[in-house]
Amino acid sequence: MSKQDFVYRGIRPDRKPSRPWASWHNHTGGHPRFSFCPTPGLSIARYRAAFEREPEAWASFAITDHAFSIAIPDPSRSWPHAWYDERATLEGFAASGETARRIEAYLEFGRGFRDGARFFLGMEIEADRAGRLAVPESALGAMDIVIASIHHNPGEPEKWIERHFNQIDRMIALPADIIGHPLRHLRAHSTPEKPLPAELIDETLDRLHRAGMGIEINAHYPQLQDDVALLRGAAARGMVVAFSLDLHYPEEFGNWRYFEDVVELAGVDYGALNLYDPSKRRRRLGA
Repeated sequence: MSKQDFVYRGIRPDRKPSRPWASWHNHTGGHPRFSFCPTPGLSIARYRAAFEREPEAWASFAITDHAFSIAIPDPSRSWPHAWYDERATLEGFAASGETARRIEAYLEFGRGFRDGARFFLGMEIEADRAGRLAVPESALGAMDIVIASIHHNPGEPEKWIERHFNQIDRMIALPADIIGHPLRHLRAHSTPEKPLPAELIDETLDRLHRAGMGIEINAHYPQLQDDVALLRGAAARGMVVAFSLDLHYPEEFGNWRYFEDVVELAGVDYGALNLYDPSKRRRRLGA
């Protein structure tokens, strides 16, 4: 896919923002590299420029680089399929002290922009098959937001629903605030004409709700037909909702249009949504 494939045109491409949006899940690609998937030009300066270019569109951004690429500074070995079943990679970098150095470097990186108003610092986490994190849980206490996401869903293709719920249950067990893109790994089973089954989305929401976990509306891979149902169901349950660009390319800064379309098509009252609030996380952690 090209960068342009990630640009969301929207139902009404010429629409204006109805409000300034907070995007709670975003990546950086500049030096130092804490995520290897974004374009190298995606720097904090680009985020600052977004406020200047579209001040009516943006309230805040959280930088949430991948825990696995913080822990494993080798792009050929850091993606989950390379370490889900092979713990030696994580253990090797941890034993050398490299993981601890990278975590401290990430915190230092955050101190350069984090202000608790327009910029926040978080981390995107996941676990291997045994449920072990790529970084020590103690590293997460300093974050404004922790997002648990599914990036690798191994198993028999015909058991995709069973594997989905196994992964959701694994994410629920992690020390996170939000489940990131909870339906993305099911994109192959969904089309605008035939969305994911309503029962699957409802059961996903029920499990997350019981666990006190929030959901994310993620614009990086638009799934309008499923995210509308996801937001509608989350709103009905009073669940925490985070809107996120999941920014990998500067071309995606205009994807606030996806948030507008999902809210509009879901028919929910934005003002009544239980939006993610980092101050509640700090109170919960006793910070």
